Amino acid sequence: MKHSVSSRKDLTILKIEEAVFDVRHAADFRTIIEERLNNENDKNLIIDFSQVKAIDSSGISSMLMAHQQANQSEGLAIFVSLCQQMKDLLKISGLDRQLYIFTSINEVMTLIEPSGKGRKSSRKRHKNKSETPVPNEDIERIAAANFKEDDIIDDEEDAIDNDDIESDRHDENNDAEDVKTKKKRGRPKKVASDKKNTSDKRTG
Repeated sequence: MKHSVSSRKDLTILKIEEAVFDVRHAADFRTIIEERLNNENDKNLIIDFSQVKAIDSSGISSMLMAHQQANQSEGLAIFVSLCQQMKDLLKISGLDRQLYIFTSINEVMTLIEPSGKGRKSSRKRHKNKSETPVPNEDIERIAAANFKEDDIIDDEEDAIDNDDIESDRHDENNDAEDVKTKKKRGRPKKVASDKKNTSDKRTG
């Protein structure tokens, strides 16, 4: 069976380089899987079927065998890039719910490696740790508050009315002060005229 082996991180990638994966390759496939799982560094396998265009029942059985052997070795067998025929056969047999099947190798790596964007965002979150967090009690109060648009409008109108009342009171106070000022200014003149009349009476 034509195949190639590579590695990424802690995963060993076994690529099947055959267009048809059938009974002719079952024995070789089993031997390769056993050899890899016996190696402590190859406990986690990604089996790449991107070049396989057809499979038979022996090939399906070989996939199940690889899954079981990986579990017994406390490892993992992940199957990627399956053609539509393989997906259909696995679904009919119910194995699609037992095997670890992914769309591509990149999808698997995304799950085990943080993306560059994720690292950047984590750095940003780390930088913002110095900011004072909002207390949980305040958050609960804000969440419990039931703000309605009508209430906000009513509050704004009340605020406007209160401003008008305060303005009217201020104007009334100013008018009262003006009246007092006028009275104070007028009183000395009245007293002066009274004194003059009194002096005239005495003279007469």
